Amino acid sequence: MFSLSSISTRSLRFQLLAYSASALLFIGLLSMLAVKRYAYQTAQYTFDRPLANAALQILEDVLLDGDELSVDLPFSAFSGLADSPRDKVFYLVTTKQKAFVTGYQALLSEKTVISQIDAHPLQLEVAPHFFDLVFKQQHVRFALVGRVINTRKGPHQVYVLVGQTTEARTDWEQQLLSVASKLIFGVVFCTIIVIVILIAQVMKPLKSINRKISKRSNVDLTPIDVQGPEEVTHLVKTINSFMFQLDETLVNLKNFTSEAAHQLKTPVAGMRSQIELMLSRESSPQTAQWLMRLLEACGILERTIEQLLNHAMIKHRFRSVEPTNNNINQLVQSICRELAINALKRNIELSYQQHGQYQIKGDEFALTQMLSNLIENAIKYSPDNSVVEVEVARRGTKAIILIRDFGVGIKDEDKPHVFKRFYRTSGNRHSGTGLGMTIAADVARTYHARLILHDTVPQGLTVEIQFPYRKWKEIQ
Repeated sequence: MFSLSSISTRSLRFQLLAYSASALLFIGLLSMLAVKRYAYQTAQYTFDRPLANAALQILEDVLLDGDELSVDLPFSAFSGLADSPRDKVFYLVTTKQKAFVTGYQALLSEKTVISQIDAHPLQLEVAPHFFDLVFKQQHVRFALVGRVINTRKGPHQVYVLVGQTTEARTDWEQQLLSVASKLIFGVVFCTIIVIVILIAQVMKPLKSINRKISKRSNVDLTPIDVQGPEEVTHLVKTINSFMFQLDETLVNLKNFTSEAAHQLKTPVAGMRSQIELMLSRESSPQTAQWLMRLLEACGILERTIEQLLNHAMIKHRFRSVEPTNNNINQLVQSICRELAINALKRNIELSYQQHGQYQIKGDEFALTQMLSNLIENAIKYSPDNSVVEVEVARRGTKAIILIRDFGVGIKDEDKPHVFKRFYRTSGNRHSGTGLGMTIAADVARTYHARLILHDTVPQGLTVEIQFPYRKWKEIQ
């Protein structure tokens, strides 16, 4: 069974259908109870009336013959009961003193009959009284009437009981209940069908909104146009208003990023130029050493600003730029060519291998930043006269990129933390911003890829990027 809380978490269509069906079933149950009561009362009224008529006719034919009561049973008294041929009829004529006149004398031994006779008041206008009794192992419905007959010895109270077994009235009641139940079931079933159709019509505008939004790209923030009832129109206006505000926010963020890049880089570049000018004119070794440290700090500051702006730009482009198909092999080759000069300065061989051509859908700028940071880190932490290997291949259902260096590597305790912002491993003597691995992890996460860190044998670090099935396509 569903609770109200579980229903409220399901679809709106299911909720409307569940509440409507529950209300209909409750109304149907009440209708069934009412019909059952009505069928019972109708059956009682229909069969009690001929029973009472029979008793009254017999009572009218009770006569005083001398000092004794006699009855000439009329045929018409039982003709009205002949409509139920399967039922048996019992009757009794007696007095207040329980004197037997005619009929089934065994009825006088029933306590219920005696109590009903004693409790039955005689009135000017004869009114029948009905009661039920199990007589001779059968359920019998009795009608009791009585009147006063005046004799020379005084008034005599005479009572007539006429009973009939209830098989016919029970069958009639069941038939009436069956017909009414089928009618109620048919009405409830048809109503549910109508409700389902109406719910489908009501949900059409919402499905149209969902369909139009789901088909849009992540950069399409133009207003949607859906015609519908007043509530749907309000919802569409709210969605359009939200998308307008979001579009303005993204535009402002883009403007801020470009302005911040200019405003932050300009003074740092000016500071670097001044330091380089002072360094060219300074002859003191100690002062030159201080200026070199300042120049190095400027480089770190420039790199930090650049990384922060790139990170902000990547997040902005995730929401504002439509993904495109990128040949990952060509992208890796282009980055390797750009970084080869830095590698050659330290006599580091930058090796590239590929086993197949692969295409990945995403933002080229974001993918470039991820690969540049990882390859640049591999070069930076490699010793001179070593090798950095970059490999593009396929493993099972995954397209992978391996970036392998033979430097100092990363300790196992540091590996879970290197993707945090500004995290620097202990004992790291190389300058850096602590943002490169964070940017790489964000880009990989956005494109459902995994960044896995392995130890290179005999030493060093291997970064493995895994693109899962259906996130890449092989180029023939």
